[in-house]
Amino acid sequence: MELWQIIVALIQGLVEWLPISSEGQIIFYISNFTSLDPNEALSLAVWLHLGTSLAVIVRYPRIFLDLISLKDRVLLKRLILATIGTAISAIPLYIFLKSSISLFQGNLLNILVGGLLLVTAVVLYLPTRQSTDIDQEIETRAVTDKEALVTGLVQGTAVLPGLSRSGVTVSSLLMQRVDKETALRFSFLMSVPAVFGILAIEIITGNTIPSSVSLPDLIIIEAIVFIVGLASMEFLLRLARTISFWKLCLFLALIAILLGIPAFF
Repeated sequence: MELWQIIVALIQGLVEWLPISSEGQIIFYISNFTSLDPNEALSLAVWLHLGTSLAVIVRYPRIFLDLISLKDRVLLKRLILATIGTAISAIPLYIFLKSSISLFQGNLLNILVGGLLLVTAVVLYLPTRQSTDIDQEIETRAVTDKEALVTGLVQGTAVLPGLSRSGVTVSSLLMQRVDKETALRFSFLMSVPAVFGILAIEIITGNTIPSSVSLPDLIIIEAIVFIVGLASMEFLLRLARTISFWKLCLFLALIAILLGIPAFF
């Protein structure tokens, strides 16, 4: 097992729940510090989400048991709507990305990642413009069918490297006046069917794990992602109310773009 494989596992586990694209950061790291092909890097970034999805299931076991046993039909319906929305936007974008990512080599890939991180920063900033008047606090409530579908459509765009899945989904829910705790939990939950769906597409289309990663190494990588992802999820739930993630996203975007400027010389 190589050091870069451990590093990408740590990146995935640490930043998956933050409004910073774990996929973007992984591809950014791989393109700058390894010789892995961009298409293989994209496939690996997708497979790494398996570990964080398992972390969500372990974090909310009762919710998933209720979903499987059909005890919570309302939540199941809304997760299905979110998944349908995700499929509508994600599948064509992912097919396009798989066929065109090879065009973005080296520094040009940094420009792509940086530009999409800027989009994430803007999306994250928008909810902060809403009124923070104590007398207008957002009431705790469940996500509606419409909000689930809209957020699913938004989630699908996060297949683009640099666009944060958690960032765009949480921001979408906040802008629809969903309270932050509910938004975070629903964002976690809706990631699971989306990840298993995209992995199914990978398998059906014959895109297995990258040849540069053996099966034993992948198992170890997923274990690292799972453990770190579970810990970082708990950490985020405690600190989410006090951290302005859009500023960090903006900072990373500027770094990525600056590193990509040499491509034009």
